[in-house]
Amino acid sequence: MKWIFAICAAFMVTVGPAVAQQHCPDVAVDVSDGPLIIGTKFAPPFVMGSKDAPEGLSVDFWELIAGCLGLGPSDYSYVEFGTNAELVLATSAGHVDLALSNLPLNVAHEQIVDFAFPYFEASLGLIVPDRSRGANFAVLLGRIFHSNILMIVAGLLGFMVFVALIYWWMERRSGNEFFTQGPLSGLYRALIWSALLVFQGQGNPFELRSRFGQLFVLLLMFVGVTIISSFTAIITSSLTLQALEPELNTVADLETRSIAVISQSEAAAWTDEAGITVKSMRAFSQVQRDIDEGAIDAFMHDDAVLRYLVNDRILTGVKLAPLTVAPNRYAVALPPNSALREPINLTLLTILDDPIWQNIQQDYFGTR
Repeated sequence: MKWIFAICAAFMVTVGPAVAQQHCPDVAVDVSDGPLIIGTKFAPPFVMGSKDAPEGLSVDFWELIAGCLGLGPSDYSYVEFGTNAELVLATSAGHVDLALSNLPLNVAHEQIVDFAFPYFEASLGLIVPDRSRGANFAVLLGRIFHSNILMIVAGLLGFMVFVALIYWWMERRSGNEFFTQGPLSGLYRALIWSALLVFQGQGNPFELRSRFGQLFVLLLMFVGVTIISSFTAIITSSLTLQALEPELNTVADLETRSIAVISQSEAAAWTDEAGITVKSMRAFSQVQRDIDEGAIDAFMHDDAVLRYLVNDRILTGVKLAPLTVAPNRYAVALPPNSALREPINLTLLTILDDPIWQNIQQDYFGTR
């Protein structure tokens, strides 16, 4: 059995890259001066994993290009940088031969580095709480305590006690046998009677001896039904309105919602330029906590990254909103006048037309 698995593994190794390499252009890269230095910046799902052996969408894309250019793993090595700004500056200075990350094509970057043709269409997107799956008990309690429902309930209970006191006061003076076992027992029975009357509209006027009390019961039998119907409608509408997901269909909708972004991200820069007040976060774990607690209405970030986070359930209880803004494209960055640019461009155009590239994106993002 071992030799069968060995043959299968060898077949996957040799045939897999050939799918992309069978239409590779006739180009090559000279690495006689030493291995290429590939700069990266941690940005799931484009670049992730370890510093020395990263993985991700951009890494997979580069390794397809390297395979077409006849480069093996020994012909290049990876160096990680902390931010895109650091990566771009290192590329501009020639400290790296090629930069891999979710690097957007923009004027600031283009002024100091050269870009290959773009390989990914990008934009900023939003995720919102997916309340269609049902809120957890803590969130439900939070909605109740932050609404006017408790005030309504307190008002109804107060009205019920008021009715019970009136009933007890009138009938005790009329000698109703309902109160022959002492005042506390009588008041307890009066509360039960008023609860049935107020909340269910159930009451018998002839149980009362005083004429005023009988008329009072008749009035409450009609009013009680109206009260409980209104009470039910108010609670239902209040919880329904709070359970609705925030409508985020236009940029104007962002101005009236609590939006979070990762600090020093493209989303942070865009919202600052647009004059939209946002809550700054440092990590996705903080985003998850604030979404679970209902502290934010939406989280803005790279749309592709959000699709990856939702698809792989790294963020749970959320879904993508329909609004996307700031369309952009991601590309491989190179030092100015790099000899790699033309070979990479020729190879890149071939790979973009190959089904293997679509399959790789499908693995990371699901259905696009």
